[in-house]
Amino acid sequence: MISAVHGFQFSAFDVQKDVLEAIRKNDTTYFIFDNYKGYCDAYEPKMPDFTATGRRISEIKCLEYIWELKKRENATERAELCEMYVINQVKKGNIPEYIFTINSPVIFGGRHAVAREFPHMGAIGWRARNTTKMWKKWVFKCGGTLISKNFLLTAAHCSKISLKGVFDIVGNEPEVVRLGLQVIEDNEFLLYGDPVDIEIKRFIVHPMYDPPKKYFDIGLIELVSEVKFMSNIQPACLWSYQNFQTLGKNGTITGWGSTEADSHSYALQVAVVDIIDTPQCDLILQPYRNRNWRGLRSHQMCAGILEGGVDTCQGDSGGPLQVKIPLDTDDHMYWVLGITSFGIGCGRINQPGVYSRVSSFIDWIEEHVWK
Repeated sequence: MISAVHGFQFSAFDVQKDVLEAIRKNDTTYFIFDNYKGYCDAYEPKMPDFTATGRRISEIKCLEYIWELKKRENATERAELCEMYVINQVKKGNIPEYIFTINSPVIFGGRHAVAREFPHMGAIGWRARNTTKMWKKWVFKCGGTLISKNFLLTAAHCSKISLKGVFDIVGNEPEVVRLGLQVIEDNEFLLYGDPVDIEIKRFIVHPMYDPPKKYFDIGLIELVSEVKFMSNIQPACLWSYQNFQTLGKNGTITGWGSTEADSHSYALQVAVVDIIDTPQCDLILQPYRNRNWRGLRSHQMCAGILEGGVDTCQGDSGGPLQVKIPLDTDDHMYWVLGITSFGIGCGRINQPGVYSRVSSFIDWIEEHVWK
């Protein structure tokens, strides 16, 4: 926007920057500012060094993620207070109104991202086959967890899917990850905001995964470019201990899979499940053993509601079993305990879901993500 005052032309954006700089320096040569408390000052705190003897790289990264989350929240709060201060100065006549359009996003560089409950969730997409819905470019058949700026954690069996009886996609390998949205259907963008779609650079499958056997079902997706963390896109932390007792008896599952009505959900589904003792689960699932799955191994775990009705289902594969980290912030961050692997049907009585235990693969994950 170009404004003209007293015969001079200038960029309003440049003048806005000059005024904010004057506020920060308390320079009253041209304008009067009262009761300024520093909210418009540059906010660039230095991240502490979280390295410590015996602390894993994934634990260090988790502490860094939490620190960055709190920094973003503090920066947002300061920006809002700065905006309120400037608006108040305009209303008092201390700053000419022609310089600032009240509530204009130009002042502070854009709107604040809407905070999501599960900002680490990513939808893994396959290229859609041409259909009557010409706007539909991707079909999302798996979920994943953002764990760094360019890696997601998911299930190995999501690296390739059989095309037998599948008519909605072109190839058997995924090509893209969608981040930042709870509703992933293309025609919902105008309502819920634009998605962040990033192409997949490579899919790293655990070397001991041997389909159709249902063991070592864990994989990593490397993205072609790094993502920028914000309130609706931020990583989860990895739980690196075999013991879950300190976390309680419940976990949360999330995914875009089938619902009770046996229809695919474009809105992220959330449910709380019980973490089931491994020997008990192995005994419960004993009737379902076969040549591809001969019972639980140490790198697997179970979760579900034994009474039935709540479970991960088709389309939820690769998504996390997680526990919320208790933080004194408005944003959310989670520890990932397991990766959705397989189940016997969906939500059946005495048929809990089986998950790959993240702590059993922590060395392998760290080696690839933070090498």
